[in-house]
Amino acid sequence: MTKILILHGVNYYNAGDHGIVLSMVRALREAIPGVDLKVSSPFLANNRTESEFVNKVKSGFLDIYPEEIPDLYQVPVGKKRRIHIIYYALKIVLFAAFMTILPFFARPYLARASKFGSAVLDADIVLSKGGGFLLDRGTTYSIPTHLITIWISVLLRKKTIIYAQSVGPFEKYIGRQIAKFVLKRVTYIFARDKYSEEYSVNVLGVRSEKVILTADSAFELSSALDEGEPSLKVLAPPAAPRGQICITLVSPLYSGLNEQKAEDTYCETIASVAEYIADRGYKIIFIPHLESGAHSDRILAQRIRSQCSARTQAVTEVLPPMNPLKIINLMAQCDLGLCSRMHSMIFAIDAKLPFVALSYLPKSESMLEEANLIDWKLSLPELAQGSVSDSSGAIVAKLEAMIAQLPENQAKVRAAQALFAGRARTNIQLLTKTLSGLP
Repeated sequence: MTKILILHGVNYYNAGDHGIVLSMVRALREAIPGVDLKVSSPFLANNRTESEFVNKVKSGFLDIYPEEIPDLYQVPVGKKRRIHIIYYALKIVLFAAFMTILPFFARPYLARASKFGSAVLDADIVLSKGGGFLLDRGTTYSIPTHLITIWISVLLRKKTIIYAQSVGPFEKYIGRQIAKFVLKRVTYIFARDKYSEEYSVNVLGVRSEKVILTADSAFELSSALDEGEPSLKVLAPPAAPRGQICITLVSPLYSGLNEQKAEDTYCETIASVAEYIADRGYKIIFIPHLESGAHSDRILAQRIRSQCSARTQAVTEVLPPMNPLKIINLMAQCDLGLCSRMHSMIFAIDAKLPFVALSYLPKSESMLEEANLIDWKLSLPELAQGSVSDSSGAIVAKLEAMIAQLPENQAKVRAAQALFAGRARTNIQLLTKTLSGLP
């Protein structure tokens, strides 16, 4: 039986991250019958505290999820968060340090002291799941933490693959040096975009033969719609008439804009655009992708809705958190999307839905460029730092252009879906070759 360990857990609070793991699990089970899958999760403590939320986003798809084991660290919860942060930081740094200085024959003894280390030892291959956390711009993730768990897998001489991830930019010297040291030593980097492929080779110095351009694994979720997955048929909302536009949000904080003014401008801009959409006769649905305290997408959506006229509020709905497969299914029923997150763009492509992209990181811009969709893009940081009238005017003009050429744009998004779904399929093909020992 093939044993595979996926690093970094299932983040049920982030639809994009959640969708990545679902797509990996579906692809692995299809390609390797009987595969033994485990996911090392830093979120288990939080998931127990928020079990009602987790059960809600898993509802209807429980048979998909693999076994989750505790990572060396856990996202801290409760009143003693600061103490927990210090504890887990010391634990993971000391564990990695001792693992590094021990001779190889002694490392398994230390590894067996934790469930995480045992899972790494038992695995035939370790996958660092896809995503955009291998960078230090506009992110709340702890870069050293993720690189340390990858490093432990390398130290235990396991085949270790960076699986369909974005890599970079590392703008701080220390982060860049750690990334260089660790990523040069993995088995392969499956880069999900051209930017990451070039950054890994040209900036981090990874040998080019170890870096392979693929695509985000979540592009394979489109097959759930194409194949008519039974659970989607059961859970699908009633067929909606054409005439709705979906909006996904992201706080400008995550694009590196920390000032409250940027978030205020962003919210007022989207509220103004919502008025335009309602004037055109469309229903508006806000689809949350991230639950993150004061900066959660749902809180932003509710704030934006409250700034709209009563007439616009009447045709606007803020949806609850939901499973990524349901998000794609819902998007497939819309005419157009306004997307502020990379994975909302990916889900829109999965649903073959044209969209206006409010981009804020190289990873999404590279994806749009490769798919010949760069003309759908506007800069979110520029919009959040401009005037409300100018920013909303730019979005409205882009929406007008999209609607005027809707058949052509539908053809473009279908072509993009075919391109990326095919490239995403190479992730699993390359993985099975690696497992079999083929070059």
